[in-house]
Amino acid sequence: MSSHHPPALRSQALELISGGHSVRDVARRLGLPQQTVYRWSRTGASQSELMQAHARIEKLENEIATCRRVIDFMKEVMPPKGDTR
Repeated sequence: MSSHHPPALRSQALELISGGHSVRDVARRLGLPQQTVYRWSRTGASQSELMQAHARIEKLENEIATCRRVIDFMKEVMPPKGDTR
């Protein structure tokens, strides 16, 4: 679903909402339907949460890669003992 509203208008609306303005006030100020502003506020929060989740996933993937490199290095330095059972 694409919007015919410019992205800058959406950003301005989300900025006003995050600044404490009500959806009704933002809609009136920017000449937008309340439902549009309400939908933007809901999806705006979702996008923020999604971006935070992606950043966390990237950090964890980097940690896993680092651990794998350390394990590989340790295998070279100290090869596993032979089977003693």
